[in-house]
Amino acid sequence: MDLVKLVTFPLAVTLLPVPLVLLAMQSPLTTTRSLSAMEERIAAIVQEFRGEMGVAVIDLTGGETVAVNADRRFPAASTIKTAVMVEAYHQAAEGRVPMDATFTLREADKVGGSGVLNGLAPGLTLTTADLIHLMIVLSDNTATNMLIARLGTARVNGRLDTYGLRETRLFRPTFRDGKPDVLPELEREFGLGMTTPREMARLMALIGQRKALDPKASDAMLATLRRQQDRAMIPRLLPALRGVAVGNKTGTDEEKEARGDGGRRLVRADAGVVTGPDFSYAIAIYARQVEDRRWSVENDALTTGGRISRLVFDHFAGLR
Repeated sequence: MDLVKLVTFPLAVTLLPVPLVLLAMQSPLTTTRSLSAMEERIAAIVQEFRGEMGVAVIDLTGGETVAVNADRRFPAASTIKTAVMVEAYHQAAEGRVPMDATFTLREADKVGGSGVLNGLAPGLTLTTADLIHLMIVLSDNTATNMLIARLGTARVNGRLDTYGLRETRLFRPTFRDGKPDVLPELEREFGLGMTTPREMARLMALIGQRKALDPKASDAMLATLRRQQDRAMIPRLLPALRGVAVGNKTGTDEEKEARGDGGRRLVRADAGVVTGPDFSYAIAIYARQVEDRRWSVENDALTTGGRISRLVFDHFAGLR
């Protein structure tokens, strides 16, 4: 669901020289203690959350990590589309599906949910690059399905294996519940796909460190993530500072099985790369069994995730 416009960052970095210098001067032991304290604060927030939540953070310069329920499996929802994008770039490099390969929109391709293609007339010609843009920036489900049909679910998962991400899986195209391409037992619980906060943070780290396929492809993927229109969780509370950029992919869904009261609780997720003048980190925040069933930007999972994201940002930006 694409709810909030892209945030720009016009304010001058020179407003923050002292904290940034102090951060740079910290000893490794001080930094480790600070990270541990941040992890404890995140754990306390997660403990109070009405649902299940997991968080993983990877410092892309020093390599330190923060992990709270980071190895727990969560429904990936639309965050799995990042894995589809990575596979698309690999197949383009291999010559299987070039970036300028063409696709023709058919009425049969159209599915519900987020995106714009389901409202356009059939016969429209799009390229691989067009579909990637729509899939990530607008989370377009029709664009996603058109790509998956050409790339192949098994190839997406095979690529994840090569990166050591074996808990992250795509099960099927969107809006095809109960008809998975692979792993039906897991699809029944997780829906479109599954992941762990740690693994999705690792995938984002690969992009942020320019190691997803190659530097050029990684830069292109990060540029697309930075055009993301859903800013309701990770970027939500981040200050507008020049030199700070957020590239993220969100996920919005509901649980596949109802609870005792007959209602389905919600799933919310966001994963991305946050960069600044002197820092860069990957972050993944996942929530499931969310008791707050509002579909608005004020959902408890989004506001709680926003608080955690700001806490992490303040640590790396030296604002704590």
